[in-house]
Amino acid sequence: MAPHVWHSLVAETQFATELALTGLRRLCSVPAGQAADAWGSDDLNYALHVGMYSYASGLERLCKLAIACHGHGTTGQFPRLRGYSHKIGGLLDAVETLSIPESGASARKSAFLARPIDDLDPGLTSMIERFANGAGRYEHLDSLWNDDAEVSTFTEWSALARGLEVSDDVRDLLSLRWAVSRAIESELISDGLECAAGAALDDLDVTFYEPSVSVMLRLFRKVRWVSVILDLATDQQRPGIPVLGEVVSPIFIHSTRDFFSYHVARLGDENVVRSELEGAYERINAREIEDEDAECVEESWRED
Repeated sequence: MAPHVWHSLVAETQFATELALTGLRRLCSVPAGQAADAWGSDDLNYALHVGMYSYASGLERLCKLAIACHGHGTTGQFPRLRGYSHKIGGLLDAVETLSIPESGASARKSAFLARPIDDLDPGLTSMIERFANGAGRYEHLDSLWNDDAEVSTFTEWSALARGLEVSDDVRDLLSLRWAVSRAIESELISDGLECAAGAALDDLDVTFYEPSVSVMLRLFRKVRWVSVILDLATDQQRPGIPVLGEVVSPIFIHSTRDFFSYHVARLGDENVVRSELEGAYERINAREIEDEDAECVEESWRED
């Protein structure tokens, strides 16, 4: 086994994992639903292209890694992958045909081993494939010179997201994320760091739209499934082949709720966060009362 193979597999898996995760996070901020209608502007719609570009590339690469590693484990040779191109649907179908023994899978991984069935498919997968193939990636540039170019990615996303809701658990995490953002902002301002922490506050203040979060979680489940296949395809110690589950498992092989909590909302230990928020909001409320008292004193002085 050539020494570069280990490093190439690890680097490509790290690359694909971060691409997919970055895309999933960004897709949460795509305006959708009543909140987007109230916003009344399309200047945030570009977030869809940012998220889709990253996610589609990450998913494609993870699929190809799973196919390549399974092929090597079966035949001793890595198959050529260029024929798959950017055909996401075909790649997902190819991953589904891989013979992965379930005997070595933990109960947690076994629960995610079957290809997820989604009520938005085939439309959701078709949208990803259209984007990955270039029709979506370049639609705005193409429209500059081609009057017949179809600019439809946002329309397709909006149609898929229309009327979608998230579970009560995820909605609770969205509320907790908002509370954390407000608390951190207030505490930093109180400590005189409003300007210094401006960039961090901007990141905390990014709006997540519930219908887009719902679509994002469906896309996550596709990545989770492919990650489990890749994990199991490399879990047997073979010379020159890394255990790639060590890369994908910490990020993707979780329940939907845990993935959203830890890797999208980035809340960490919920119980600790809630406890810290109680203390923070006690301080915030005390400051607000103090400010109100000071304002009353000032008004009284002015009247005198």
